[in-house]
Order: sequence, then structure tokens, then C-alpha cells
Amino acid sequence: MKIYITIICCIAIVSTSCRFGTSGTWTNDRIDPTVKETVDNLNKKLFNSVRTNDIAGVKQLMSPPLLDKLGKRIDTLINSVGSSFNSPEFETVDDFYIKNSTTNINDHLISIKDTNNYTIDFTALNKEMFVSLLTTKNLPLNYVILAIYGKYGNEWKLNIIHFGTYSMFNKIAPDYYNEAQKQYDAGNLVDAVDMIAVASQLAKPLDEYLKYNANDKIQDFNSKVMKEAMAKYPLPLTINGVKTKPHIFHISPQFVGNGPITGILPLISYKSEIKLTDTVALKAENEAIQKEIVKTFKGIDQNKKAIIYQAYNQIPDGKTLVKRYGFIQKL
Repeated sequence: MKIYITIICCIAIVSTSCRFGTSGTWTNDRIDPTVKETVDNLNKKLFNSVRTNDIAGVKQLMSPPLLDKLGKRIDTLINSVGSSFNSPEFETVDDFYIKNSTTNINDHLISIKDTNNYTIDFTALNKEMFVSLLTTKNLPLNYVILAIYGKYGNEWKLNIIHFGTYSMFNKIAPDYYNEAQKQYDAGNLVDAVDMIAVASQLAKPLDEYLKYNANDKIQDFNSKVMKEAMAKYPLPLTINGVKTKPHIFHISPQFVGNGPITGILPLISYKSEIKLTDTVALKAENEAIQKEIVKTFKGIDQNKKAIIYQAYNQIPDGKTLVKRYGFIQKL
């Protein structure tokens, strides 16, 4: 079960070799205020340039090696992700200031938060490096920028810039993992599957650069609840309590970010023998399905605004476009 909302785009200078060396790291308010203020201003320029599709503005922040490597590809990248950063403000998740004893060494950064810990790994091309995680604010779906700067003389320039999906309704992957465990412990297996599916989708917001400490647990728990759900609710599942005996063939989480009904809602897809053109009979069948669904799937009608249904006359094969008819059960 997946919600396909992730954007993962990266541009970076790739080092062909690594060296051994030492490094010192300072985080957030422990960073030299002068250094932090300088990079904070660069981050403001970066975020505003991305969200306004100011390609020239982004290029001004990039290091010469990165500009040489990318060429016109930066135009395509910024045009493809800019619309996702439609927030006038951003917030900084964390800042890291690194001083290395040499260049081309692997830097391993560890977050110092009590919860939702993560690590960041990359090759440092400069002795002085600065890493920022920047996210959009207060959007249903928030996106993140990983900005990794290197010190060139007296200037900070981008060596790596990476974009991804960070949070849904201000919750990140470990939050949804915790929610999945809560639903599982309550016996709400479908909700547990939906929540762990979301956690899995958000588990690598920056591909291999950022790894949550909970990622292995997320993967293991996802395998566990999926296996149990498939055993308890083998699909297609016939709803025998409905006279027309529709067959549920898919259940997944559906992200709804705007409108009167928002949230991560269960989407139930089923095959009906009633023609989609017969909307009166189709509606009557769906009303009967709604009564049976809450009996069949424990907890599916709790702590959410609605359940979404899609009726089909044939099960999609993923190759051919198939017509469907939708219903919303408000809760």
C-alpha cells in the first residue's frame, strides 16, 4: 500500500576518492553566530529562489564545480520542484557546522534531538562545511531541502542540494510508525497497515543522505503487519453481508490535502456487478457496504473524517484505463 507523493531530486558533486581525516561538528545554537547568520541569509535566498523558480538565483549560490557538472539540468530540476515549495516561509530543522582536517572525507552527522533521531552522511569536499535541513511550513504536505555548503575562500557555496517529501500534516516517518504501533495494539489492523505504509513512504525523505534511526524498525513492522493483514483479510474479499456480494480488491491510505474533508483516509476499491451507469442501484449497494465495512474492519471508522470508496466493474490490471465511480462516507 503506497501513496505516491514523494519527490526526490538531487544534484551534487561526486567525489571519486575519499581520505581519512578528523572533523569537529557544531549544531544549531552552538554554531558561531557570525557563521550561522551568514548561512541563514543564504538559506533564505535559496528557499525563495526555489519557490519562485528563480533559476539564476539558485545558480548564484552553487559552487563552480557543481555549476560545471550540471549545466542546464538545474533548470529542469528547479522547474520540476518549485511548485511544491508554495509556502512563503520555511523553518530550519537543524544546522550543522563542520571543520575537517582535510578534504574528500566522509562526514557523518548525528541529530541531537530526543525523538525522531536521524543521521546524515556525505563526502565533504571542503575543510569547512555547513549543512542545513529546511522545510516548508504549515502545509498539508511539507517538503524539505538539504543544503550542503562548502567554504571556498571567504564564500559559502552549495556542493549538494537535494529535495524530498518531509511530512504529512506535520508528522514525519517516525511519528507515523508510532501511530501504526498504537493502532496495532488497539487491534485496528487496517489502520495500522495504512499508518506504517505512510511511515515507509516518508522514511527516506532525502534518499540515502538522511536515515532515521527508526528506519529498520519501520521496515520490520511494515513486513509484520502486512503479513498479518494479508492472512486475516485475503483479497479479493467478498462482502457476504451485502446482497450483491461485491469484492474488495484493494485497501490503501489516500492523502487528501484540501477541501472540506482532509487527512489520510482509507480508500476501499471494490468490484461491483452493478453497471456504473446505474448510479441509483450503485449508491444503494454502497450504503449497504458502508454498514458492513465498519463490522469487517475494526477501527476503520474511528479518528478520521471519512472513508473513500471506488466502485469498478472490472479489477484494473495496471495497463488499461478502467472506469470507476466514487463515494465518500462521512464520519
